[in-house]
Amino acid sequence: MMIADFICVTLSCAIMTLYLTAYILNVGLPSSISETYYHTEAKWLFPTSTATAGALALVPLMNITPDSYQFVAFFIVVSILFVAAAPAFREELTNMVHSGAAIILGVSAFAWLILTSGVPYIAITAILAGLLFDRRRFVFWLEVGLLYNLYTSLILILSSC
Repeated sequence: MMIADFICVTLSCAIMTLYLTAYILNVGLPSSISETYYHTEAKWLFPTSTATAGALALVPLMNITPDSYQFVAFFIVVSILFVAAAPAFREELTNMVHSGAAIILGVSAFAWLILTSGVPYIAITAILAGLLFDRRRFVFWLEVGLLYNLYTSLILILSSC
């Protein structure tokens, strides 16, 4: 096992989990993870949490991804950093950057999960839950499903090294 990579992924997961848990306990379920930016007084929390989590996952993600599709892992991390750099998605200036990066992130994460781990069961379960039980927050369930499916896959792969 690559201990440094495992620690980085664990810290990345802990940061996002703490951020989302604190938000949900204080404000409630958001319609998307990005929406949390608009409902917190400390506007630095969303970009700092997402950028730090993304940066911590960069090296482990690149280390375990085969060369033939390592660009997909790169797109995941770069997209996270662009989402963090342009958190105000309702503003005209940053909307295109944030939205484009978020779409690339989702597609890249889904592709990486399929290429690396097979069927992304956690993501699919979250997507179905969002469609069946909470359509108003479908994007949130999609994002959380992909996020935790990525973390689960990373941790499982790293623990088997």
